[in-house]
Amino acid sequence: MKNVIKTECSSCGGTGLYRGFAEPPGVAVICLHCDGEGCKEIIYTPFSGRKSRNDVKTVQRSSGSFIGTGVGPSGKSISYQEFLQGKRP
Repeated sequence: MKNVIKTECSSCGGTGLYRGFAEPPGVAVICLHCDGEGCKEIIYTPFSGRKSRNDVKTVQRSSGSFIGTGVGPSGKSISYQEFLQGKRP
């Protein structure tokens, strides 16, 4: 089940308007992030517990992101069952 909440737009502070260095004194533009509404909708599914996977046998830490450190698994591995019991590699 998806839930929807409205939050204040962090770009315009809830005003629906933006004033920056390019706007002359006394002029504002409609906020591009909320289209002038002053709020954003967040659609989410409440967390009800970790789901299981049938395609995993072992778990390892990630090497990191694409930039600098590489990609893929690194270090020691543990079984998927150990991971489900709270252990981390």
